[in-house]
Amino acid sequence: MLTPRFQTVLASAWISKRVAAKYVQEYIKQIREQGKQPEAKREVIAFAPPIQVQVLDVGESASYEALDAINGGEDSLFHARIKQNLVFGVSDGVGGWNESGIDPSVFSRSLTAYSATAAERSFLLHDSDEADPKDIMRRAFASMRYDNIPAYGSATELVVSLSLASGKLRTAQLGDSTYVLLDQKQKARFVSTEQQHRFNMPFQLTIPPISEVPLKPRSEDAKESAQFFRPRPLDDDPKEALRIRKEIDADDFADLSSVGFDAPTDARENTHTMAHNEVVVAATDGLFDNVRVDEVEKLAERFMQAIGKIQNVKDVPALESKATATSDLFGGLAYSIAAQAVANYIQGDLRSPFAERAKLAGYSFTGGKPDDVTVMLAWIKDTSKPDQKISNLSAKL
Repeated sequence: MLTPRFQTVLASAWISKRVAAKYVQEYIKQIREQGKQPEAKREVIAFAPPIQVQVLDVGESASYEALDAINGGEDSLFHARIKQNLVFGVSDGVGGWNESGIDPSVFSRSLTAYSATAAERSFLLHDSDEADPKDIMRRAFASMRYDNIPAYGSATELVVSLSLASGKLRTAQLGDSTYVLLDQKQKARFVSTEQQHRFNMPFQLTIPPISEVPLKPRSEDAKESAQFFRPRPLDDDPKEALRIRKEIDADDFADLSSVGFDAPTDARENTHTMAHNEVVVAATDGLFDNVRVDEVEKLAERFMQAIGKIQNVKDVPALESKATATSDLFGGLAYSIAAQAVANYIQGDLRSPFAERAKLAGYSFTGGKPDDVTVMLAWIKDTSKPDQKISNLSAKL
């Protein structure tokens, strides 16, 4: 087995709209209480929403555990490994289904769970073969249909595959979950665009409910603890397992296309060659509806410069402590980007990216757009560069 040339640190951050709203209400209450105090006794209250963060080293000798779903409101994410590939992605359940009593979070979490398994079950002959993100999306969605799970609704999805052998990044994007590539100076060298039928109507994968009986709307509290579905285990009989796989692969989604629904075959594909110290920023629309790309650049520049200073320190007691410090900072970058989205969308007079797109579409809208926020960052490391291997970092959740 060849040693992969590339390694990466993967940092994920997420917060649901409900959790953020609860925090903001409490924060405003604290600010008002501070305003009643004499100026000399007032203290600065940091804006620190309870964002969940996970940081993982994905390298040659690092331990690794896949993640197939999160409790992110209607958002979800996943990451998985297959040979020398890291596959990760985000999904955003379409909130309009709430009006029909259908919880979109069940669909988005099930979709990422199926995507993680589809990635791990990818057939790759050689260790250096590249995983195909569009095929992973296709097999995940087809498997959900084959299993006939009661996960109804719609969701967007972005699937990203990074080859640790070649540094090639492949993406499959369906809808308005998008990504940005930052170069070594933390400037955007590629910005993906939303895939929309028309304003605020993104492409999406859909499993319509089979029952016409009206359902009761679910509460936001129920959504935070919603269940989801994972794929069935592979059949012990190889012949039966092969038959099932062939049946899943034969799904061409013609029934959906015939009535105007989108399919994985509609996903937009891109391929990029990544270089040392570049960063991938993948997110649901809760981020880029509220945060401009130049704001992401500034945050990345600040944190990556701090990481660079730590890496250049010669008298750090142990390499592991240096690696832990850089890992903490990279996780801090993911947290700060997600926090910026929350800080922006509570501003009623903000000229947000969503407001600007609304204006172009002929709508009047000001301020940010409150939403679930999910962010995934991948920091690319080329081990062929001197002293650039990533040490084993502890997973933090």
